[in-house]
Amino acid sequence: MISYTSKTPAVGKFLLVLCFALLTSVFATPDADADEATINYGGALRYNYFYKSWDGQEANQDKGGDIALDTFRLEADGTYKDLSISAEYRFYAGYHMLHHGYIGWHTSDSTSWLIGVSQVPFGIQPYASHNWFFDVGYYVGLEDDYDAGLQYITRGDNWDLKLGFFKNDEGNYTGNSMDSARYSLDVVSGESMPVPGGDTVVRRNEETNQFNARYAYTLDHGSTGSTELGISGQYGMLYNADTAESGSHTAYGVHAVGNYGKFNLMASYIMYNHDLELPEDDPVGDTVVAYGAYDAPYWIAAEGSVVIGNIAYTPGIGLGPFESLTFYNDFSMLMKSEDGFEDTMQNVTGFSAAAGPLYWYFDFAMGKNHPWLGGSWSYGLAMGDEEADWEYRFNINMAYYF
Repeated sequence: MISYTSKTPAVGKFLLVLCFALLTSVFATPDADADEATINYGGALRYNYFYKSWDGQEANQDKGGDIALDTFRLEADGTYKDLSISAEYRFYAGYHMLHHGYIGWHTSDSTSWLIGVSQVPFGIQPYASHNWFFDVGYYVGLEDDYDAGLQYITRGDNWDLKLGFFKNDEGNYTGNSMDSARYSLDVVSGESMPVPGGDTVVRRNEETNQFNARYAYTLDHGSTGSTELGISGQYGMLYNADTAESGSHTAYGVHAVGNYGKFNLMASYIMYNHDLELPEDDPVGDTVVAYGAYDAPYWIAAEGSVVIGNIAYTPGIGLGPFESLTFYNDFSMLMKSEDGFEDTMQNVTGFSAAAGPLYWYFDFAMGKNHPWLGGSWSYGLAMGDEEADWEYRFNINMAYYF
């Protein structure tokens, strides 16, 4: 799968479109003597209504909130014999990027290989949350992360194993930032990052040669339900272009997912660490790392732990045009290892509603030292502020899938 950077946008866009067109034409127009191939196209259009509580949002508050485009996305999924393809491209206001794009080779009913940009096997999957905001782990690159490489997947009756080697992240696409026009959070390079005191620093770290392993085993409780227990590990290099040396980043996690009648429970504990190689004159030091996505970078604590505890209830009833509802409360926390750094917390209470191609989230999201929920954008996930208040955002995500 071809990705491109902002340094060569025209060439990169042409190569991406050409690659996608060739792949879909192969799958959509099979040889007359070959097995039948299939290709399905789809997408989504999503909007947000939101009301924000924090300072600097007075216009939003005075108007009683705003409605804005969330995303427009296009998808393609196809099969041919033992092969498959899957791709998704997303457009936001002012930037756009590849979400995923890979080719799958299914060597048996239980074993597959994926090459391209795919979801990194780590933690609860596909999502460690029920709400539109995900959990704190997403904002430090540990939920719904996508990278470019090779993945091996095998399954048994009550277990599954995923192994991955990712040569690098999914790449930077089109936006105003240097390296943050991407969907999932990664270590980013070349961004001008603020330094306490008013100065800035440019770091040139990048993820490479990352290994992942995830194993999950499901306990069947009969009519009572089931419990998935899992363990995950991640190790990768962090190459610094200024020192020409490599540091590392690691993460380890355990999780449990329970399905008991109409209830779903999620619990997870993750430890992570970044060991950076930096120039001697770096003004910030190795306690923070520059991360970015959605065309905007910020600092995160270089070492910490993520804890989540979620509960959801699906009563099996509808409301108006919606055929099914799911009520939930998702709590997550980032506990930072550095002395003096203030923890980040997030809690989302709400419900989702589905009606055919419509899927909506109604969320009341609260955050403390959370850049996406009123905390300091640059430092909320890093140093934080001991005097930070809880802030909230009421959000309705309205989506039509086609």
